[in-house]
Amino acid sequence: MTTPELPWQGASLESFLHDQIAQDRVRQTLIRYCVCLDEYDIDGVADCFTEDAIADYGPGRGGALRGRGPIARRIAQGQADFRRTHHQLGQMQVTVDGHRASALSYLTAWHERSSGVREVLCLRYRDQLRLDGGTWRIDQRLVEMAWADGFDGVAWRWVERKPSSAW
Repeated sequence: MTTPELPWQGASLESFLHDQIAQDRVRQTLIRYCVCLDEYDIDGVADCFTEDAIADYGPGRGGALRGRGPIARRIAQGQADFRRTHHQLGQMQVTVDGHRASALSYLTAWHERSSGVREVLCLRYRDQLRLDGGTWRIDQRLVEMAWADGFDGVAWRWVERKPSSAW
C-alpha cells in the first residue's frame, strides 16, 4: 500500500500555504470587483486595477483601454443605464508566481436596464494581476463572451472553440 501524495509534497508546507493564501487574496480581488460593480461603486471598481492597467471588454464595449482612470470612466459609462446588475463568479483558476498571478474566471452577469429590459451574459475574464502595495490588483483584463441574451448589436470577442472535427 502506498501513501497518498500530499498537496504540498515536493514543496514546504509553508510555501504551499503561502501560495494558497495568495490565491485566495487574488479571488477576493475579483469578488470585490463584482460586488463594487453591482453596487455602482466606481471608486471601488477602480481600486481593483493597477494605475497602468489594460482592460479590453471587447470591440463593442470600447476595446482596449490603458490606465485606471480611463477604465473606471468606461465602466461607469457602461453601467449607468442599468437599474440593477448581478455579477456571479463561478469557477476560477488562479496561478500565483511571486508578485504576479493569472486568473481565468467564469461569470454570469444579469442586467436590468432603466427601461426594465433584462439581459444576461455568460463570459469569462482572463486576468493578469500583480501585488501592488500589498494588494492584488488587475493589471490586464481580457473579456471573452460565451453566450449573450440581449445586448443586441454589440460586437463581442467570443470564446474560441476547437472544431468538432478535432475529435
